[in-house]
Parts: sequence; C-alpha cells; structure tokens
Amino acid sequence: MDIISQLGDDLLLQILSCVPTKDVLATSLLSKRWRSLWKLVPQLEYDDRNHIGDYKIFSPYVYRSLISNKAPVLEYLHLKLGRDCPAIDISLWIDIALSRRVRELEIVIRSCHVRFYSLPSSVYTSETLESLTLNNCVLLDVPVRVCLPSLKSLSLKLVDYVGNASLPRLLSGCPNLHVLFVQRYAEDATMDSTVVVPSLQRLTILDTNHATCGRFEIDVPSLKYLNITENVDYNSRQIENMPELVEAHVEITCGVAHKFLRALTSVRRLSLSLSLSEVMQPSGMIFNQLVHLELNTYAQVWWDLLTHMLQDSPKLQTLKLINKLSSGGLGQRNPNVWKPPSTVPECLLCSLEVFEWNEYQGRQGDREIATYVLKSAACLKRATFSPKSTDVGKKYQMLKELTSVATSSTSFQLLFD
Repeated sequence: MDIISQLGDDLLLQILSCVPTKDVLATSLLSKRWRSLWKLVPQLEYDDRNHIGDYKIFSPYVYRSLISNKAPVLEYLHLKLGRDCPAIDISLWIDIALSRRVRELEIVIRSCHVRFYSLPSSVYTSETLESLTLNNCVLLDVPVRVCLPSLKSLSLKLVDYVGNASLPRLLSGCPNLHVLFVQRYAEDATMDSTVVVPSLQRLTILDTNHATCGRFEIDVPSLKYLNITENVDYNSRQIENMPELVEAHVEITCGVAHKFLRALTSVRRLSLSLSLSEVMQPSGMIFNQLVHLELNTYAQVWWDLLTHMLQDSPKLQTLKLINKLSSGGLGQRNPNVWKPPSTVPECLLCSLEVFEWNEYQGRQGDREIATYVLKSAACLKRATFSPKSTDVGKKYQMLKELTSVATSSTSFQLLFD
C-alpha cells in the first residue's frame, strides 16, 4: 500500500475508476490521504445484489455516495436494480446524476413481471448525456419535447413503449445520434414505427418475437453498419436509403422483400443468413462495392442465393460459407444437384482471392459448388476447407476429391483443417 500511496492523485483516480464503487468507498479507511479521494472518482456503479436486495441499507448508501461525489465531470452512472427498488429513489438518483452533467447513463432493472419503471422527464432534455442504455422493465413514455443534443449512443434492450409515437419521438430529439441498438422482448406488443435518423451510423435490431409483428420503416442515409436478426415477416419492414453502408449482418427467417436486398447493394462486407422459402430472382441488383461475403449454409435454399450473389458481385474478393444454427432454426437442406451460373461470374474471373468453407460435408451438391469455384476462380490465392466430420476416412476422401480438381489459378494454396 505504501508504494501505491506514493502515486499522484490523477493516477490513483484512474486506478480507482477500474474498481467497483462499493470497494472504492472502502478505501476511505486506509489513511488520511485516502479519506476524501473516493469522492473524486468520476465513475459510479451501483448493484443492489451487493446488498442482497436490502433497500433499507442500499438506498441510503447510494444517496450518500452520490451526493458526496465531487468529481469535476461525472463520466457515468450505472444502476443495476431489482424489481422492488423504490421508483422514487431511482428517479432521484438519475436526477442527481443529470444535475452533475453525467455523460453516460445505464439502467438495468431485473425481473419486473408486470411493473415497468418510467424515466423522469429530465432524461429527455439532458444537454450532456452522450450514452443512454435502458435494459429490461423500463417504460418509454416519451414527452412531446425531447432535446438530447449530445446523445451519440442509444441502447433499448427489452423495454416497453407507450404507443407507436414513443420511439420516433425520442429519436427525433437526438440530432447527433450515431449508434442505435433495439431489442424487443417476447411479450412486446405490436408497434408500428417510422425511424428517420439522418446522423445514424450503426444500427442493430434484434426481434425474435414470433407472435406479433409491427410495421417498421427505417430511413438512415448515413448508416455504415447494420445488424439485423429477426424472426418476423420481413414484408412488414422497409429499410431503404443506405448509400454509405460498409458492413451488414443479416439473419432473417421469414420472407425477404427484393427492395430490402436492393437497399444493401452499396455494402462492402456482407453476412447473410436468409430463409428463401421460394426461389428468388433478384434481377437488377448489382453489389458493385461488395468485397467480402459470408453465407450461412444452414439457411434454406442457400445455394440459390450463392448463385445470385456470385453473379451480382463483380468485385468480390473473399467468399466464406459457414454452417451456423440460426436463431429461427431454419433447417438445413443441401442440393442433390447444384445449378451453376449460366456464365462464369466476373468475380471468379477477376477478383476472388479467398474461399473458405466451414463444416464442409462433401456431399454431391457441396462437391459441385466447391469444384466450380476452384476450377473457375482464376485469381484464387487460398482455399480453406474445415470438414464437419471427424472420421479420418471421410476426411481423407474429401481431401482426395478436392486435390484432384484442375484449378484455374496457378498460385493458390489448398488448406484442409
């Protein structure tokens, strides 16, 4: 402890910022110098489980440390609370933090059953709040006036909304929002929303609610990163105007409208797990910027999607086929006979350098696809196959078949893991 005490206050505060708040307060007993140092720590995190949910002890402890804090800037306040925490206490703690011009606010309320907590109105008009995370059992009853000029990151995990206007109204008051995360919960009511966020750069939507499906329209012209996992019918979704899109991860288990795929055509890196219950003909969709493509071979009719993507991605450099269980449990099927493109795609002739197949099974359709790529890819530098089977004999047969293919590229490496 003597060595630590010789450090400067700034360095000690950095160390204390990495320590749980309950332990930071305990340092006041170490010596005179430490008696008031804890009051300058700019990060505060309170978890009622550290007090076994006893709010007669927990609430005064939070009030005392919050009011005593004298840090020039309150970087963040994290509240992790149970369902029995008094709502009036939560509101007052948040108000105190906002009066201290807090930059990051996280509220997690566990296992609420039927009771949801409403935020104080001061949350919606903070000038300094840069990050807001709401997790579980929080009710968004958004007022007419919302002004969050500094908010850059908003995370809404398993929260509830008062009417269809709640989310659009909240977003309309965030002119500088860059990151949005929205996750619905299983019993969430149907919600129709139009989301227009010109400044948004990263969007994540998780919706595994099979029972209800609202209409969602999203207009995000500055978006660079998109992550969607949904089990709803995607004909009820409308996402357009993404000319700046760089990376997208898409996992959708119901019908996908052509207009949605067309909205992705500017992307450079794309991961697709789509259930194509009917064969699609996405004519006129050219992915001119796509250089990295990852397809989930667990999705139904994935090989037809592969054919189209090869034809429509003239600059593709990396192709990865992966076998991962989708959240919707799509059910795997593979072609007995694969129908290749009518002409060799431009990407195979001019740009494809890396081909990877995870959990390769060596069935007839698999062999046809692998053979076609190896034979046609003139610029291929590396092909990696990771077999699903652990049987030595089967793996040897797969390797033998792959090494016998007459390839177009004269300088590529075949790897078999």
